[in-house]
Amino acid sequence: MWMRIEDLSVNERILIHLRDYSMDPINEGAAMGQTQEGIGEAIGIRINHVPRATKKLLDDIYIDEALVHIGGLKRKRKAYFLLKKGKKIADDLVDEFRGQKVLFRDSEGNENLVAIDELIFKARTITPSIIILTYFNEEVLLESSLEGKDEFPYVSTLDAVPEPEIFVDRENEMAHLKKSIDGDKRLLVVSGIKGIGKTSLVWKVLKDYEGSKNIMWYTAHDWDSARSVVEALSDFYVRLGRNEMKKMLRVSKDLDIGMSAGALLKDVQDSDSIVVIDNVFDLKREVMQLLHMICENSRNTKGTSFILITRDREGLMASPCLGDLGGNDLVVKGLDHEKAMEFMSQLGMEPDESERVYAMTQGHPLALKLVNSEEIDKVIDTKGLTKEEVWVVRCLKAFDAIFE
Repeated sequence: MWMRIEDLSVNERILIHLRDYSMDPINEGAAMGQTQEGIGEAIGIRINHVPRATKKLLDDIYIDEALVHIGGLKRKRKAYFLLKKGKKIADDLVDEFRGQKVLFRDSEGNENLVAIDELIFKARTITPSIIILTYFNEEVLLESSLEGKDEFPYVSTLDAVPEPEIFVDRENEMAHLKKSIDGDKRLLVVSGIKGIGKTSLVWKVLKDYEGSKNIMWYTAHDWDSARSVVEALSDFYVRLGRNEMKKMLRVSKDLDIGMSAGALLKDVQDSDSIVVIDNVFDLKREVMQLLHMICENSRNTKGTSFILITRDREGLMASPCLGDLGGNDLVVKGLDHEKAMEFMSQLGMEPDESERVYAMTQGHPLALKLVNSEEIDKVIDTKGLTKEEVWVVRCLKAFDAIFE
């Protein structure tokens, strides 16, 4: 006698559920469906009942567990995955159920008995495992249930970027960036002198995209190698269930720039993500070669925007692939008078002092902040200086600190 879907045990349902997920979550990424919460929701049991079931499967070597990053979560979580014995049982169960007829209700409310195989063909975007478990839980399959859902929530690494202590809106610049991102511009360059507020501007804009796009922020350092950059990017995309870079890194001891760029472009394709590389001017030549290759091929990607933040606009734009960005090149300048006054007011500066400082700094945000800091007081001698001369010296010392 054939087994029926209605007769599935808890452990059998777990095996069928995990059949859809990676058997190597450490290298290939894991999803919420592999956590205790995801398993409980999928098979229709309380989360506090999941550990008892998984313990038996672990003891029988049908599944294993690992502490890994889960897409959308900040901390690592325990994820479960099939071993060979468990995979065979799950495959055999699914094959056995393919011919079973189940109650199906279409969008007009009509009900019929339809074979699982036929529903698999109708669904296309969801797996046999989901169809089987949905029927077990609901005792009827709705046409709408064949549409499926995204297993990988949007991921953001913006928490790793320090939040600006003070930020005044730059409406024009922010609107420019949002228009470019919403218009699916593949490559954006944000440039400006040190301390002008490039990072704060981009960070502020991207906060509005958390939860609707995947956001990867990488801050470059002069000690970075091409491999360290690729590893950071690969770890991020593994969390999205994409592992072309991770597979390439596993088999390639010596990093090939061309292969790395190719693997990255496969991972980012249609990933609905924004990749920011800050401090581009700090990158070594080999990393810049990788970056130039990525930029050159970015026009062939869909659903991903690359944002490069740099002080050295001329050096970056000298690359043939970056020479003609049109409206995708944003040069950040000092705050206008109104915004600078607002900024200095938040710092606690008096209006008459603010006017002097604005005239000397032209609204440079970091200079405005340093001019009013206690650190400046420690490095200047105000003896014999007029009040106006004191502010001149403070401004000079502020810029010395910025550009030393």
